[in-house]
Amino acid sequence: MKNRTLLVILLLFLSLLSVLFLYHFRVEADPRTHQPIHAASFSHDLFDQVLQEHVDAEGQVNYTKLKANPEKLEKYLDLLAVAKPTELSYNAQLAFWVNAYNALVIKGAVDNYPTTSVRKIKWFGGFFYRLKFQVAGKTYTLNQIEHDIIRTEFVDPRIHFILVCASSSCPPIENSAFSAEDIEERLETATFNFIQEPENIRLDRAKRRVYLSKIFKWYETDFYEGYDGVADFLADYLPAEAADLLLAENVKFHYLDYDWTLNDQH
Repeated sequence: MKNRTLLVILLLFLSLLSVLFLYHFRVEADPRTHQPIHAASFSHDLFDQVLQEHVDAEGQVNYTKLKANPEKLEKYLDLLAVAKPTELSYNAQLAFWVNAYNALVIKGAVDNYPTTSVRKIKWFGGFFYRLKFQVAGKTYTLNQIEHDIIRTEFVDPRIHFILVCASSSCPPIENSAFSAEDIEERLETATFNFIQEPENIRLDRAKRRVYLSKIFKWYETDFYEGYDGVADFLADYLPAEAADLLLAENVKFHYLDYDWTLNDQH
C-alpha cells in the first residue's frame, strides 16, 4: 500500500513537471486578422512615433511607459501583419523587415515585462524561436525573420548593427524607424559607431590580441560577403594602425562576454 502511494505521488509530480515544461516550451502566437495593405499605402510612421516617444539617445527603451500605452505599437503590428513588402523596392523591403524585427522584439519584451532579460522569456532562447508573429500574411518567429529573410535575401554584414535584440550588448536601437531613403546611410553609420565602441572592439597591441563582440563569432560567415572575413571587414572602419594589427598573421582573437540585460530605461 505504501509503495502504491509513493508511486501515485511520483506520477503526480511527473505530471506537474510535464505541465511546467510544456508551459515554458510551448509556441505562442500573436493572432491578427485584417485586410491586406498594399505597398502604396504602407507607412512606418506609427513605429517611428513609438520609437521617438519611448527610446532615449542611448538606445534604452521605456518599457514601463510603453506597456501602459501600447496602442500605437499594436496598430503598427496590425499593419505589418497584412502588408505586402514584395511590392516595395529593395531598400524599402530591407527597411520593412528590419523595422518589423525590431518592433516585434519590443513587442515580445513588452508582453512579458517586467523582466530583466529576453533570455528569461521562454527559456533556452525560446524568445527568438518559439514566440510567433504575423508579418506580411504569414507567421514567423524572430529567428525566421532574421535568418531566413534578412540574412538570406539581403546579404550584407552591416545588418547586424541595426538589428536589435533588446539587450545591452546589442547595437542600440535608434529612436526613428528606417526608410528606403535613409537605410543605406544609417547602415554605414551604425556599423561605424558599433565598431568604435571599446565594449565591442578592443585592441591590445602589447599582447597582440583583439577582443571582439560575439556578434563577429556568431555571424562569422556573413563577413565573407565582399570581404576576406571579420578582420578584413573591420579594417575598413578602423584607423590604419589598428587595421594593420587586425590583419597581422600572429594576432589572436578573443570574444567578449555578451550582456543580455534588457535595454530598459528603468
